Amino acid sequence: MTRNSMGERATTTQLLNDEDWMEKKLEELEKFKEVQLRALDDLVSVNSLFTIAIFLGLSFASPTQQSLDNRPQCAPDVKMEKRLVVYEVVSFACFLLSSLVAKSLKVFISFDRNKNDLDISNTHQYQVIKPSRGFMILLSVLASTVGVVFLTLSMVDVVQIKIGKMSCGIHETQAAVISLSTIVTLALFIYLPSTVITISRCMYKSSRTGHR
Repeated sequence: MTRNSMGERATTTQLLNDEDWMEKKLEELEKFKEVQLRALDDLVSVNSLFTIAIFLGLSFASPTQQSLDNRPQCAPDVKMEKRLVVYEVVSFACFLLSSLVAKSLKVFISFDRNKNDLDISNTHQYQVIKPSRGFMILLSVLASTVGVVFLTLSMVDVVQIKIGKMSCGIHETQAAVISLSTIVTLALFIYLPSTVITISRCMYKSSRTGHR
């Protein structure tokens, strides 16, 4: 009887410890879910701002547009204006893809039960992000990044249409294009690797709890 009582107490203690562990991890997962939702909201908001810039750029794709430089050889040609439209459309498609993926992922996270993220068979580990969810976040980020690249290319054409072609050696055009390219490249160099590394670590690295 004594051994049975001790066994029952040990079992009860183990169950209580498991319940405490579950509650703790569910709280952590809930907090992490809120961080994910805020990050997705921010991504959609940024995509919306970029979309506004796209429609502003499309207003310059007109045959009546004249550059500020009076030289005929520096005026925008039809090919440049067509290229501007192509860049703007591709950029819009990328931002739309990014926003739709982020929105669908936000709905999925909101209705997903946190208990499903816990590995009950291995209670000292749990995955922060499932691989499928991490892939969707990564797809949204990459689509937004590609959209930024094409938006930058379209802005280069906008500058040339408004100020004059770079081939004419116009200082203002060169300064604007170089500044734009440098700043965007620096921003993507900081944003993309850090985001990819963070998502990858969350996808494949399990967090461990201390000894109970």
